[in-house]
Amino acid sequence: MIAPLRDAVMRGLRARVRPRVAAPQRRSVRASHAVCGAVLAWLLASPLAPAADAAPPVTLETATIALPGFDETVDVHRPAAMAPIGIAIVAHGFGRSRHRHYDLGRALAEAGVVAIVPDLPNVMDLWANGDAVAALVARVESGALGLPPVPRSRIVLMGTSAGGLATLLAADRMPGLAGWVGLDPVDRTGTGAEAAARLAVPAIVLLADNAHCNLFGSGRALARAAARLVRTTKIEGASHCDFESPTNNFCRVVCGTSAPDRESLVRDETVAAALELLAASHGEDEAPPPAPGDGAGRD
Repeated sequence: MIAPLRDAVMRGLRARVRPRVAAPQRRSVRASHAVCGAVLAWLLASPLAPAADAAPPVTLETATIALPGFDETVDVHRPAAMAPIGIAIVAHGFGRSRHRHYDLGRALAEAGVVAIVPDLPNVMDLWANGDAVAALVARVESGALGLPPVPRSRIVLMGTSAGGLATLLAADRMPGLAGWVGLDPVDRTGTGAEAAARLAVPAIVLLADNAHCNLFGSGRALARAAARLVRTTKIEGASHCDFESPTNNFCRVVCGTSAPDRESLVRDETVAAALELLAASHGEDEAPPPAPGDGAGRD
């Protein structure tokens, strides 16, 4: 019963995904919600959909996975009522932890995406965090954390603040991923734009209002540099802290206030971005090979 529903949702999402054109598109939150609202309305009207007052069951497991040189603790949020449609690896920001993305992990799992949220091993060495994310992807590809092997095309990388840089550095060396989602990403190293320019996978960047904690919008520079930018979306009124949930008073004091409605909006946009990239990647996986002489090899 669940599989036909999931497949129908994926077909609907693929039909709504914007073609990957050379010129990046900027989409407002209102337009994004119109698309998501149409899918949600269809789901609620479907006889296969769960009751409106019952969220799809989700499981959470905390595990330790051996990576080169260290053991990494991760939270794994899994959809319990359907087969997963993909995997999202979510990286936290500077000096934060996996606990700051509990709500996002659950929201992704409710949408059918397994969310793996690690504790990054380094506070200052952001390049080593990129290495750690890449190593985690390699383990997940071959089957880990109780999950079967999964092709790279079914994996999305996403990260908040400095975690956005770590996942970008990992995505730069891993062609074939479904994509990268920058969540108000911050690049204090100056190397992020270079990685973005080499990026061989599609990218979506979500932005907060300019402030000192995001280096007054450094994510825009990463978005402009991204070789395969799908779109940027500015969350009007959002602070850097709205991109993690639950946040805490330390973030509010240092980086600005947060609000439940803005946190929820950021989560919705993040889940929509993951589904958009996975749907597009799924469509590419299913596309028949081009016939000889029909323009194969051109974008």
